[in-house]
Amino acid sequence: MVELNRTFLGRLSEQLSELIEQQSAEVFERAGIVIPVKSSSLLVAIATLGPVSVAGLVRALDRSHQLIQQKMPKLLALGLVSRRPDPDDQRVILIDLTDRGREQLALLDRLDGEFERAYAEMEEHAGPVFDGISRAITSLKARPLIDRMVV
Repeated sequence: MVELNRTFLGRLSEQLSELIEQQSAEVFERAGIVIPVKSSSLLVAIATLGPVSVAGLVRALDRSHQLIQQKMPKLLALGLVSRRPDPDDQRVILIDLTDRGREQLALLDRLDGEFERAYAEMEEHAGPVFDGISRAITSLKARPLIDRMVV
């Protein structure tokens, strides 16, 4: 395996994300959760804001319109969300949770404490990963790499 240095921090964080996704998928399957791991925060946002437009989700999650739109077909096919025109503006489509979506989120909510404990145990060995990643994001938003480098 090739050893990565700080130049490849993005790749390293991507590996962490992929590992968390794979291992979370195993937990979800065992718990009977069909929510795609990478759509969990999207479903929580829909539950919190719904009925909500894609534009509302883009603002709430700070994600691209395209990314959120790409996740919708799977959530619809799984019966987790529904879509309907906004009664105030027929051009806008509102997304809301279905009963199945609420049931699935309830299952996920029950795992919240378990995930907290598992990550706390991981951080006993790895250090404060969550806080470190959060601080890194804040730092890069405040001062991008281009401003930190002489190129």
